[in-house]
Amino acid sequence: MPDAGGDATAGPQQAGGGLALALAVFAIAFFACLVARLISPPAPGVLLVWPAAGVALAFAWRDSLRWVLPAAAGAALWAWVDTRLPGATAAAFAASAAGPALAVRLMRQLGDWKPADYRLDASVRFAMLVILVAAPLDALFAALGLPASIGGAESNPIQRFAVWWLIDALGMLLVAPALLAWFGSGDRGPAAAEPPGGASQPAGSRIAAPDSAALVATAVVAGLSAALTVLGHPGFAHALLFLYFPVVAWTAIRCDERATALTLLITGLPLLALRAWQADLAGARGHESLDVAVLLFCAVIVALMLQATAADRRFALARMARQAREDMSTRLLNDRGLITEVGERLATPGRPDYGLIGLHVANFDTLNDLCGALQAMQLEQDLAAMLRRQPGLRAAARLSAGRFALLVEADSVARVRSVAREIYSQFNGQLFRTEHGSVRLQMCVGGLLVDRNAQIDSEDCIVSLSDALAIAASVRDPQLFVEPLSQTMIDARRSHQARIEQIREAIRDQRFALHAQPMIDPEAPPDKLSYEVLLRLLDRDGSLIRPPEFLTLVGQAQMTPAMDRGVIRAVFSWLAAHPEALARTWKCSINLSGLTMSDGTIAGFIREQRALHGIPAELIVFEITESEAIRNPAAASRLVDDLKAEGFGIALDDFGTGLATFEYLKRFPLDYLKIDGSFIRNLTTSPIDEEIVLSTVRVAQRLNVRTVAEHVHSREVLDRVTELGIGHLQGNLIGSACPLAELFRTASSQSPFKAPRDLRATS
Repeated sequence: MPDAGGDATAGPQQAGGGLALALAVFAIAFFACLVARLISPPAPGVLLVWPAAGVALAFAWRDSLRWVLPAAAGAALWAWVDTRLPGATAAAFAASAAGPALAVRLMRQLGDWKPADYRLDASVRFAMLVILVAAPLDALFAALGLPASIGGAESNPIQRFAVWWLIDALGMLLVAPALLAWFGSGDRGPAAAEPPGGASQPAGSRIAAPDSAALVATAVVAGLSAALTVLGHPGFAHALLFLYFPVVAWTAIRCDERATALTLLITGLPLLALRAWQADLAGARGHESLDVAVLLFCAVIVALMLQATAADRRFALARMARQAREDMSTRLLNDRGLITEVGERLATPGRPDYGLIGLHVANFDTLNDLCGALQAMQLEQDLAAMLRRQPGLRAAARLSAGRFALLVEADSVARVRSVAREIYSQFNGQLFRTEHGSVRLQMCVGGLLVDRNAQIDSEDCIVSLSDALAIAASVRDPQLFVEPLSQTMIDARRSHQARIEQIREAIRDQRFALHAQPMIDPEAPPDKLSYEVLLRLLDRDGSLIRPPEFLTLVGQAQMTPAMDRGVIRAVFSWLAAHPEALARTWKCSINLSGLTMSDGTIAGFIREQRALHGIPAELIVFEITESEAIRNPAAASRLVDDLKAEGFGIALDDFGTGLATFEYLKRFPLDYLKIDGSFIRNLTTSPIDEEIVLSTVRVAQRLNVRTVAEHVHSREVLDRVTELGIGHLQGNLIGSACPLAELFRTASSQSPFKAPRDLRATS
């Protein structure tokens, strides 16, 4: 609708354009009534102005309510030409203007009050307002305003009302969507609030066209029906027209709104003309040939509902596809979308060199805790808006909370580094103010140059970018790292990932080889053994994978809980299957990792396995690492309490490496304290190590905790730890790690491991 507040120079142009459009609407309505007369059965005195209401409805919705006037004027002119009766002319004007004007007004009010959520809602509103409001109002004016002679031989106003209601509703359902599809819906609100066929048409898009397949199918149906009429089978000819239903249903499901609306109009008019010709041959009066109007009316309703349902389904699928690629909070790509985008660009022949830059807000969690989730989301949205404005940008993505990635065109590492440095200087140190306080952003920026000749895929690029970000986070200010992504790096990373998968498979398939290292335990009876279980994995070919080869990878892939559970299950089942070994076991030590300690269900799992295999709890000692206990003391304390309640022993392993205070010795009810081998190895040459060990032994003795010396590898070290009061010993001097079964066979063929003083006496 033109703006009333526009400048004066635009007024004449707008007035001229409005007059031209008014004349066009007038002409369309007039000639539409002429076409309606041509395709209707010859019935003198019948006034056919039903298309004018559809024209009025379309242009009133498209622009404003005033456009019902030229459409109604076109209908009035046709009524004067057709009847030369002033009353019929006035009734035609009123019947063409009142219903559409009221329907458009109600549609707009409904849209303002509660916008339609789906196309089906909009289509139902449109159909109901046409059928229950606009058409009855027009029919009322026609039935009361037209002379009895107009409308056919029937003079009953109720019959005239029913006929006018049907043909007027059909006219609006057929004509209005088709005109909106052809001319577009103008500037009317959101598409969900528009009548069918009225979705806004983007500038420059192609003009809507009817479905050619539906046109051909309808032509076949009409031709066969006409042939049957000529052959003298009018009943079969009429029944054949019902094949129009599957044609329109097929069209509505396949096509969009514009194509469906145009197809319904173009295919419906020939059917009306065909039925008029058939009625003329049969000598039927005009109202007796309205059966095809009823058929068309029902077909249009079915088509509108099916098309709206299909459109909603297509929209839902498109939205799901967009959500799969797009981050909803920032409207950037998500990680899956970035992988897809990078993959498509890498697969393009003759692609240029690309730079892949990652940005990580290192203190995002702190900012989130201080400011709240909404403020943190606002920060991410602001960052996303600024990243979109980066020059040379080809794609931008939000990978996770506070982590972003950019794909830019770059021909050298220097260019990638320049862009990365600019981003770093732009964001790092910026002050983010909130009502709860202010935080300076801490950024890590990593970048890669993706060479045009590199044979890589998108997942390799994303993983390499994560590595670059990790390196950037480990360096000093500026936390910035950019490197070329070479094929050698990709091959090494793939080999690393393949090794992780190999280890994962070994853990999943429980390919465990249980080894054990003996310990000297002065409290053990002469025929009993104390030992620590050590794990080896088996490769696919049965070869051993030793701890240095898999422990780091297991930690990186967070597979330690599954591995620890498998070891516990394997040890308990082995001891249950070898009762003679169980009978000779004094203490069996099993290691638990940090992630396993944080698993709230591990204590229950250990309890179930012990009960299942009938293993006495006092024979098992679980070793927890000091550094992991410090990292999560609450979880470690809960686990220690649960295991102690079951009767298991607890050892604190690698004591001293975590720089812990002796406060942890008071917190946990420990049975054993294993002094790390880094202090034991150099005990005889390092006074500092000796002092640390001595103080540890004194505190442990005061707390009634047994001390264990690890890595006892020489006679000198053995003598010194014994002098310091350490009776529990472990190391290669005592015995090397060997398969668990071999440990018991060796112990059966030799004398049991001796206490320190016995060992010295035999040397």
